[in-house]
Amino acid sequence: MATAAAAVVQSRPPRLRLVRVLAWVMVAVAAVGLFGIVDLMTLPGWVDQRYEWAVSLEASWGSLFTFIIAGSFAGIALNPARPWPGTVLLAIAVAALVLGSIAGLDGRPLPVAALLSAAVVLLLWLGWKHFEPFPRGWAVSWPYLLVAAAGVPLWLLYALHALEMSRTNPNAGHATWNIEHWPVQGSAGIALCLTALALACWPAGRPLMRIAASLSAAYIGAAMLAYPDREGAMEGPMWGVAMVLWGTVLALLLPRQRPAPEG
Repeated sequence: MATAAAAVVQSRPPRLRLVRVLAWVMVAVAAVGLFGIVDLMTLPGWVDQRYEWAVSLEASWGSLFTFIIAGSFAGIALNPARPWPGTVLLAIAVAALVLGSIAGLDGRPLPVAALLSAAVVLLLWLGWKHFEPFPRGWAVSWPYLLVAAAGVPLWLLYALHALEMSRTNPNAGHATWNIEHWPVQGSAGIALCLTALALACWPAGRPLMRIAASLSAAYIGAAMLAYPDREGAMEGPMWGVAMVLWGTVLALLLPRQRPAPEG
């Protein structure tokens, strides 16, 4: 089996191998260079305890950059001939960062959005002639649409709160690479809204989007429940409970598999 897998890799066109390498590099950039994993580690406490971390703010940053952005690039790296689910999810993340910057009156996340956009354009340019066709099939899944309908107001209010904090407190002192966390937290909420709607309507993107959104939602909610008095948490424990429940339901709601054709 290992020999067969190696043969498949070797049979890929050189440009698809470059796509795979670049995608893995961007996984490391998002998860490590942009501190996605480090910020996730504030929840279990695997950080310098001399500081009082704004765990909810850190969890939203870590979830966006690890589960959504690094996860998208990992999806492309694992199947470079079918980059479309990861590409669409990255487009959602970039759009969310831009919208968060505009609505939060803070342009500092825009260079990150530009970096991600440039990486996606380069990936598409490298492998354009070797990609499988874009899956155009749109089919509304009513169970996923119901989950999205429950999640959109939850995450929209979460995003609006963060963006208001970004506008009123532009230098809160919670920065990574000189980028304040409040507009990024707003972007994480926007990304979850858009991802929930996309996976309800686009079957090809559901497996990747379901994993990225459910992990992000559950992690953000758990951080809010564990540290309700830290910056970034919404007022009242029911917000965290709702987020964890929403992420759990989304994780358990498996995409329906189409029956294999006969013959």
